[in-house]
Amino acid sequence: MIKNDVIKIGLIGLGGMANAHRTMISELDQLDIGTLCDVNEELLNTVGDKEGIDQKKRFNDMEALISDGDVDAVISIVPNHLHAKVIELCIKHQKPILAEKPFTLNFEEAEELKMRYEKQPIPCMVGFSYRYTPSFRYARELIQQGKIGRVRHVAVRYLQSFGAPIYEMPFVWRFDKPYTGTGALGDLGAHMIDIARYMIGEFQSVSAMMDTFVHERKSPVSGEMKEVQVDDYASFMAVLDNNIPANFITTRNAIGSGNQHEVTVYGDLGTLHVNCERPYEIDICIIENKEEGASFVTKKVSDKYKRQQLQDFADLVAGAKQEGTPDFYDGYQNQKVLERIIESAESGRMIQID
Repeated sequence: MIKNDVIKIGLIGLGGMANAHRTMISELDQLDIGTLCDVNEELLNTVGDKEGIDQKKRFNDMEALISDGDVDAVISIVPNHLHAKVIELCIKHQKPILAEKPFTLNFEEAEELKMRYEKQPIPCMVGFSYRYTPSFRYARELIQQGKIGRVRHVAVRYLQSFGAPIYEMPFVWRFDKPYTGTGALGDLGAHMIDIARYMIGEFQSVSAMMDTFVHERKSPVSGEMKEVQVDDYASFMAVLDNNIPANFITTRNAIGSGNQHEVTVYGDLGTLHVNCERPYEIDICIIENKEEGASFVTKKVSDKYKRQQLQDFADLVAGAKQEGTPDFYDGYQNQKVLERIIESAESGRMIQID
């Protein structure tokens, strides 16, 4: 039970993404960081000093943080191979958690977690952050209201460029299969899968291909070349609910793309296009008069579609879950689709989603 109106957060993992979470926490009166955990002692103390965290509340062991009686809820930003372990420990100690995507390293871990979770459920949110992009939320509402008529097909892309050879990106954990599981697919593709489920519906089947473009990268520690066994590129066709076809492309080797996550939805009466790099704009083409044709216009998205991701987490912990909050089962289903995509790419066959 939360002892007061402020939810004391235990933050696990203090790398780059933790900075964004720390900022979001600071924006909400309901949340306060009380405990930290990281294996990097120097980083732990640097962040601890900035946040004013008592030395006794700085941990190197994540179970020590999770089991701490002063921790009301956990936010975890750790590499993929630890995702399942953190959720498992939170189930064990009955602590609410905001976990990062992908949900787990593989679907086998997801199935094991599901069995544990169903015996001892906890408030669990998964960090599918693009549900909180205002233009994506507005597009979803327009689709639900039937503004573009019956949805016929969907195109989703998530393109970045940091993995392209010219940038000589070293062999960091995102390229190391035991730590990351997959490459672009789990890193970026998980977001594509979630936004399609959020806007349109469940996946029925997938047909996929995956490729690795850069087969060796230099270790930043030893300087030796290390083999890359994860994908730089993934594309897949899918059939969504109501037999809606959709195509997806993701890569970290797209020169000129910074963080280009975009969705185009085609309906009988019009088309919507959104891009996370323009969070307060939506491109709309709706037929008003078929005799005059139709063209795209760019509309500003109202601030009413803005919602802070951690506000939903605070509400979830407080027992007031909001519609659309990505929960445990969203993470589980996402991991199942990822598994079927890998299976399809390896077999060269279309794979049904259970």
